[in-house]
Amino acid sequence: MATISPKPFPADGYRKLSAKETIERAKALNCMLPVDNKPTCSGQVHVGIFFDGTGNNKKADYEDLPPKQRKHSNVVKLFHAYPNAPKQGHISYYIPGVGTPFPEIGEKSAASLGSPAAEGGAGRILWGLMQLLNAPYRYVTGYPLFFEADFPRLSNSYGYDFTRRKQLNDWQTELKLKLADKKPLVEQINLSVFGFSRGAAEARVFCNWLMEVCKEEGGGWSFAGIPIRIAFLGIFDTVASVGTANLWGGGLVVGHQSWADNALQIHPAIEKCAHFVAGHEVRATFPLDSVRVKNIYPGNAKEVMYPGSHSDLGGGYAPNALGLIPKPNDSLSIIPGMAMYNEAQKAGVPLIAWKKLLDIYQRDLTASEQTIKAFNAYLKDANTGAGPVEELHERHMALYLSYRFKYRHALKERIFYRRANSKDRGYLETTQKTIYERLKSLGLGDPNAPDFDPRQKAEIAEKLSKAGKQTLASDDIKTQQLYKVAKSININKLTPAIEYLCENYIHDSMAGFIGMKEIPYFGGVVNEYRANGMGIMKFRSVFKGDD
Repeated sequence: MATISPKPFPADGYRKLSAKETIERAKALNCMLPVDNKPTCSGQVHVGIFFDGTGNNKKADYEDLPPKQRKHSNVVKLFHAYPNAPKQGHISYYIPGVGTPFPEIGEKSAASLGSPAAEGGAGRILWGLMQLLNAPYRYVTGYPLFFEADFPRLSNSYGYDFTRRKQLNDWQTELKLKLADKKPLVEQINLSVFGFSRGAAEARVFCNWLMEVCKEEGGGWSFAGIPIRIAFLGIFDTVASVGTANLWGGGLVVGHQSWADNALQIHPAIEKCAHFVAGHEVRATFPLDSVRVKNIYPGNAKEVMYPGSHSDLGGGYAPNALGLIPKPNDSLSIIPGMAMYNEAQKAGVPLIAWKKLLDIYQRDLTASEQTIKAFNAYLKDANTGAGPVEELHERHMALYLSYRFKYRHALKERIFYRRANSKDRGYLETTQKTIYERLKSLGLGDPNAPDFDPRQKAEIAEKLSKAGKQTLASDDIKTQQLYKVAKSININKLTPAIEYLCENYIHDSMAGFIGMKEIPYFGGVVNEYRANGMGIMKFRSVFKGDD
C-alpha cells in the first residue's frame, strides 16, 4: 500500500456511491442489523464523536459569525451531518479544538498552552470516553450517566495510564450494573470518530485508550458488557505536537509527549480508517503523523494526499485570509470534506442522507464550480501519483516553491497579494524574503538574477560541501534541507493549471502563522525562519506510527 492521490472530483460536487461502494456500505450496515426481523425490546446505539482542530471552535467559527464570515472546519460540517436523536439510538458529541474554550471540562477561556503545546488534549479525550459511557445510558433511560457538573473534575483527574484504565473499568462496571434490569437492551454500540489536526491525534488516542479497556470476546470486543465496534475513523492531517513541538528543527523534540506518547498507531480493531493529508504544509510545528508504521501501511487504513496547506484540507481559514477565497464556497477544503462524507457513508456511518440534509449544511459541503475545475486541472497536470507520503509531499511542495520562485520579482502583482490586507501582505513578504535568503546562503550568486537556477546552484554547493571546500557542514539538517528543496525547484514543470491553483487556492500557512501569537517566543511573533533558519524552504517532517 501507499499514500495515494485523490480522484478527480465530480463536476456537480456530489459523488454517488459506485455499485462496489454500495455493496461495501451494505456489508457495513449488515453489522448493525438485528438477528431477525421480529419485534424486540432491544436496539443498537450509534455514536459519533468529533474532535475539532487546533484553534477551531464551532461556537466561535460558526455560531457567532454571519454566514459570509464563517470559517468552521470540516469536523463541524460532518458533525452537522450526523443525526442526534438519542431515543432512536443516534447520539453525537462535538469537542472543540485545543487552544479554544471548552467550558464542559473547565476551560472557560482558551488554555494558555493549548495551541502551542496541546494542553487540554487529555481532558478532551477523557470527556469523549465519558460521553461514550453516557450514550447507551441516555438511549435506555433518557438521562446521562455523568452530569455536566461532574465533567470538569473527572475529565482532568485521570491522565496517568494506570489510574485512567482503572477508572474506566470501574465506570464500565457501574454502567453495566445500572443497565442490568432496564429495557431496551443495548445490542451493540457502533462508534464513528472524526478529527482534524490535534483533534485527529486526539481521535487516534481516543480509540487506543478505548481499546485498552475493552474486552476481547466471541471474536469481537465489548465495552461495559455491550458489544462494540469502531466502524470508522475519519481524520484530517494528524498533528500531535504535544508538549514541546519541533519548532527549532533537528528532531531533538518531536511533540509526542504526555497523552500522545505511544498512542497514535491505528488500532487493528478499527474497521476502516481514512486519513486525508495536506500536500503543501511545511511548518515545523505542524509535523504530520502518518498512518504508516515504519514502511508498512495498516490494512484497515488508507491515506490520501490533497493539494493545499493544513487548513486548506481540514478547513478553518476565514474568507480572504492571505488574500484567498473571498467566498466560503470557493474554499479548497470543501472537497476533502465532502470526500470524507462519502468515505463515512461507504463505511456505514449513519450520516444524514444528502437529499435530507438541511440546505445550509449541504451548502457547507458544496464547492463552487470554479474550485472543482481548478482542483481537477491541478490533479491532472501535477500527476503526483502514489508512493510514500514523504515523496508525494515533496512533489506537491516542489511545484508550489517553483511557482513562488518563478514570480519572485512579482509578488506584489499576484492576485492574492493585491486582495490581502496590509498585515497579511507583510507576512507574505516575509516568506518571500525567506526564499531569497535561503537561496542566497548557497553562496553562488544573487537569487534575483534572471539566470539564477536553484537546482544547478544547489548541486554545485553540495559537491563543494562534500569536497570540504565550503564551510557549511554537509550533515547539517538545515543545509541538507536547503540542498533538497533547492534541487526540487523547476519552473519548467509549471503549467497554467498548477499556477492557477497556487495563486488562487493554496494558502501560505507559514505566512499566516506569523501573526497568530500562539507561541510566547520572539515577541509573540511566530516566524519559524527566525527560530530554525529554514522557514518555508524545507519539507515537512513526517512521523510514522509512534516514532
